[in-house]
Amino acid sequence: MFAIQYNELGSSDVLNYTQVNKPSPKDGEVLIELKAASLNHLDLHFRRGLPGMKSPLPHIPGSDGAGIVVQNGSLASKFNKGDRVLINPGMPCGICDRCKNKQENLCHQYRLFGRENNGTYAQYTCVPEQNLLPIPSGVDFYSASAFALTYLTAWSMLMGKAQLKPKQTVLVMGAGSGVSCAAIQIAKFFKCTVFTTASTQEKRQKAKDLLQVDECIDYTKVAIDKEIRSLTDKQGVDVIIDHVGGEQWVPLLKSARNGGKIISCGATAGFDPKTDLRHIFYRQVQILGSTMGTWQEMQDVYQHFIAGHLKPIIDSVFPLKDAAKAQDKMENRQSFGKIVLDIPY
Repeated sequence: MFAIQYNELGSSDVLNYTQVNKPSPKDGEVLIELKAASLNHLDLHFRRGLPGMKSPLPHIPGSDGAGIVVQNGSLASKFNKGDRVLINPGMPCGICDRCKNKQENLCHQYRLFGRENNGTYAQYTCVPEQNLLPIPSGVDFYSASAFALTYLTAWSMLMGKAQLKPKQTVLVMGAGSGVSCAAIQIAKFFKCTVFTTASTQEKRQKAKDLLQVDECIDYTKVAIDKEIRSLTDKQGVDVIIDHVGGEQWVPLLKSARNGGKIISCGATAGFDPKTDLRHIFYRQVQILGSTMGTWQEMQDVYQHFIAGHLKPIIDSVFPLKDAAKAQDKMENRQSFGKIVLDIPY
């Protein structure tokens, strides 16, 4: 089969379009003929290498994907050959106390599909049966491949950690990312007032046209905290969704209202920003970390996906062989929404 594989860590130059052996499903696994795979920033992090994490080499990247069931391994019987399925990339151990208490994303052995094992940048992949969900009727493979990781992450941040209530005020950092698009859609579905940020006029316009945000702030020209205070009658927002970190962290602390919540799922602009503790303890701001979500949270957000309440924004589609160009586009922050790889039949 054809796949994207890298034999060493580094820039997108290490990605090779090559032929590798087609995998065979083990007990409890299902062989999927992939039709589409979507990119995540995690793909870039794993390709470069993360401190303290051993990266398997050679490696096929990709956590999100959608395709057709080809073959069931022994003990797998939930799906039939030809069924259209998408992948839930969260892989807890299933047996520890956290898993038994339905806190699967707190499992110490929690893995992501496509990180420790070969992923979705390929014509075929093997997936544990419990990690597959049926693709709703009328949903194409591109949208299905772009759903799981970002929408689960956004749902867990807003509904699980922030306990979002209808008509609250929400600030979502970085309008163009997949997680941000998902978070904005979820918050707007619950009739919240949503503010976001973007550095270009094109992205600010897309945020308004595609996501119906109430205001998109050009953080290169105005201070986020001052603009948020102006927009909220000096109150600040109830909830902040952040995956940026970096030099915007202190302005975010100032943008939260007294008792407000900041939920962090990443730090693309830097993981060790300055922190002014006074804004945390004096105004009782709550800061919560978030990674992926629980099985129940996936079922909850999946029901909204089935109902058509949530629909991934597709920025662009690249053929599988051009995965390096696709990753470069993401790395250079030239996308708005999800970048998808079209996988040849």
